[in-house]
Parts: sequence; C-alpha cells; structure tokens
Amino acid sequence: MFHLRKFSVKMGYAMIVHSSRISTLWLCLLLLSMPAGALAEDTLWDHSVSSEINGLTMTPDGSYILIGGERLRFLAGDGTLLWDESSAACADCSADGHTIARAKGYQIDLFSGEGTVLWQNSLQSECAALALSSDGKRLAVADGPVKVRFYDANGVLKATTDTAGDPDDEDYDPLAQIHEIAFSEKGTYAAVVSSRGLFYYTGAGRKLWAREEGGDGGTAVAVSGSGNEIAAASDAGVRLYNRTGDLLWEEKSRRPITALAISSNGSRVLAGSQDNIVACFDSKTGEALWKFTADGWIRDLAVSENGSRVLAGSMDRQAYLFDGEGNLLGTYTLDGWANHVAISADGTSGVAASPHQVVRLSLTGAATAVVPTTPASSTESHAPTTLSTPVSTTISPTLSTTPLPANMTTPTDADGGEGGGFPLLLLGLLTGAAVVGAGGFRLRGRKRLSVSETGVQNNLSEEMPADEGGQERSAPSDPWDLALDEGDLRETARILSREMTALIKKHSKIHICFTNDAVDACPAERDDLAAFFTMAGRLGYGPEVPEKNEVEALVEMYRSLAGRIESKK
Repeated sequence: MFHLRKFSVKMGYAMIVHSSRISTLWLCLLLLSMPAGALAEDTLWDHSVSSEINGLTMTPDGSYILIGGERLRFLAGDGTLLWDESSAACADCSADGHTIARAKGYQIDLFSGEGTVLWQNSLQSECAALALSSDGKRLAVADGPVKVRFYDANGVLKATTDTAGDPDDEDYDPLAQIHEIAFSEKGTYAAVVSSRGLFYYTGAGRKLWAREEGGDGGTAVAVSGSGNEIAAASDAGVRLYNRTGDLLWEEKSRRPITALAISSNGSRVLAGSQDNIVACFDSKTGEALWKFTADGWIRDLAVSENGSRVLAGSMDRQAYLFDGEGNLLGTYTLDGWANHVAISADGTSGVAASPHQVVRLSLTGAATAVVPTTPASSTESHAPTTLSTPVSTTISPTLSTTPLPANMTTPTDADGGEGGGFPLLLLGLLTGAAVVGAGGFRLRGRKRLSVSETGVQNNLSEEMPADEGGQERSAPSDPWDLALDEGDLRETARILSREMTALIKKHSKIHICFTNDAVDACPAERDDLAAFFTMAGRLGYGPEVPEKNEVEALVEMYRSLAGRIESKK
C-alpha cells in the first residue's frame, strides 16, 4: 500500500569545535578534490507538510505520488501538487494514477485522478487498512479490527469476511487486529494479515485459505504480481507461502520484523527488522542472499519489479539504495526517520518520506561508490535459521557519503573523467587525519543510547543536544522515552506493548506467543491487561493518528499494571 528527505550533505566539519585556519584550508582542498557528483544532491525535489505523514504510494512509472496523513495529497511526478483533501487514515492509488481510494473515520471515498469523488460508502467501524488493485477495479477495506469488505469499481459490496473466526469456535479471537491488506496484480487475489494469522481470498472476497500456525500472528504481508507467492511477517520472522497455502519456507528472526516487500516477479523477498538488518531472500529456496546493517530500525522497504533495486528507510534518517546483489549504491539523508519509501518498477527513481517531508530521489546516478554488504555463506543451510547481525560497513546517520574499504576502488568513465579525483580525495582525507591527530580539532562525542532488550534498538546513534545550561541531556530513563520525545506516538505504543509482553514473560516464566497468552498469564489483571493491549494495538497500528494524551494515558496504564505484576514476585 503505502510504500515515502532531503539528501542533505553533512560533512564532518559540522561537528568540529574550535576549528583553525588550517582546518578551513584543508576542508576547501578536500571539497575541491572530491569527484564530480560526490556532493551533488541526488534529489529532484522535496515537498514539506505541516501535519504528520502516515503513508506513501508512487505509481510504477513514477508519474504520480500519493501522500496520506492529516491531509491527502496527490502530486505529479515533478512534485507539483495536483489536489489535496482532508485527512486520510488509509489511502491507495491505482497503477495509472486514475483512481485513488481514501478511508477517513467511518467513510470510504473513491476519487478520480482529478480529485473528483466517484462514490462514497459508510463503514460500521473505523477503517484499519485498505488496498486498491493496480487496475483500480477492486477495493478491500478492513472495517474495524476483524472484518474485511470487498468492493468493485462502482462501489458495489461484493463480499464481507470476518477474520476473528466463529464465536462458537475455540480459536475465536475477539482481540484480533488486521494490520495490512495486499492485492496481487489486477486484484486477482487478496491477502489479509492480522494478529490472528494470514488469510487469502480471491479479489472478489471468496476465502481460499487461512494459516494461523506458529502462534505469532502477523504484522505485514506482500503479494507477488501473479499471486503465486505470499510473504507474511510477524514478530518471530518471515514466512513464504504459495497460492494454495503451502508453506515454502520460514526464516526466524531474533527481533520483530518491521518492514516487508516482495518483487513483482516473485523472485526476491525483502525483510527489515528491529535489529537494524535488511535481509534479501531467494523466494524459491529461502536462502539469505545478502544482509545489511543500518544504524536504526528498518521502517519501510521497496523493491523494483525484477528485484534489481532495493530502497530501504531507517530510523537513522537514511534511505539506502542497493542493487540486486546487495551492494550499497547510495544513501539519502532525510530530516527525520525515513518512515516510508517507494520505488519505480524499473528502479530508476524513488521517493522517501519522513514525518513531515517527501523527497523525490534520482536513483540513476547514485552509485559514486559501491560498498558490498555481507553475502550469505556459500555453505549456509537452507533450513530455517535465526537472522544474525552481519559484519558490514556501519553507516553514520549524519553522513551522506559512505566510507570506502581500503581495497575499494571507485568506478570511472571510459575516458577516465569522473573518477579521476579520488586519489586527491584520499590524500585530502589522510591530510585531515594528520591535522586531527595533531590536536587541531576536537570532535564532540556521540551518545549511544542503551535501553532494554525489548525497547528501542540498542544501536541507535543520535547526537544529544546540550540544554540551555550547557549540560548534555542524559539518555531516556524508559525504553519508550526516545520515541515519545521525538513525537513518534505509534512507536511509543508499540514499545509499551512489547515491554508489557516481556515483563509478563519474565515474571510468569511461560512462553508468550499471542496477546491472549499474556492476558491469561495474569488472571488477576486479565481485564485490565486486555484493555491495555487493545488500546496499545489501536494506538500503534490503528488508522487514526494517536493523540499524545492517549499515549501518555497508555504509559500510566503500563506503569500501574507493571507495578502490580512486579509486586507478586
């Protein structure tokens, strides 16, 4: 559905204190010696919004871009605002940009590409997710946490399904929550993932199969163009199914999966996780082809039609571009977490979005240097394994260029034109290192935030600004403080939910798979825990943008329940 920062060059001198005239001269020589294009911004335009962006879609040819949030905005490929409407909790766009679906509260709207309302329908509950087929002829809408409604292009309701199960069945889950819906090309098939499992339908809403094995529900889903490959993600890892519902392979993960994508031709499956890893898998074998470690959680992934280009957004404020072999081709710096990314079908252009900015990226000239990621071992077993953190180049979130290994060379033109400045660049870097070593500069140290195992990632590096008194701010005392301070209310709610699950697991000494397991583990707090997890799910994954007072109330609920649970030790 929504698959989107301005590439801002931040050289090391932004962190230098007490610089001298020598440092100024060195920097000038360094900049002059850099290869042509190394400092050029590979961004075509940026579009800022005052309200929070909650989603992004780009048509396969890059002609149109749809932005969701408190305002629904439809842009031309050159960044021109074509029209906007009031808030969109969920939205999607057809491949040709001629049809746009928007959910707002209890209402569904279908617009033409010119912004004209084609039809409207009412829902019984607030929309939790939606998907529009690439041809614009089918629409699937999550009406509340468990029901899915299927419409045709004229707004006629074709089917309604319930993912919670039969109330008379033992596995009925009233606390289930739909997280995502995805269509195959032209809407032939539709996949729905919820906390209860994965459900597969025809485009008209006839149920084909459901899979709930593993006991870990689901958080994201992606379907290939043919509908023959269905990837589902959860807190436990990634699974790939075929069209008949057979499990083809499974890859376990130490930390929850936070982003998922599959190439349209079905050849590659991409997964991003809370341990900062982007992993690429061969869809036929499940083999991990390559992995890359960023400096923050992976927030979103997009892949070109044949898997030859991959774009990843991270909490380290970077959008990373890879080729099909996992070589890092470029990075793009945004003004906040890179929450959303999208890429054209041919992989030549893309978009990335922070909470308040959308940037159009030119991907054709990004590869000024190719930095290889960690490839999978040739002897690696194809059996399910646990994702491990590979040894790879660490990308600093404040640098727009990637350090080169000692044995790495830069590509040159056939006539030797573009790459000729690299020896001078290397000489400048060595000279600068000597100046730094002589004490000419003093760099401010960067803080490393250390939080609990289930909280915000241990590896997130962020410079902590000094307060008015000149003292550096201390690290947050609770795992959710960083997200709350930065205004990421959804992430705060998700962290609180994970912290509560970890706390219950620690004190009950039982294995927690479902939310129901956590609730059942504390009979005395059952009702309050059920209310807590329901509220956390709504704030963390629901269609409406959370209010800060709601999240603060959830924090107080957590502290109250945590105190009661810990007092029983």
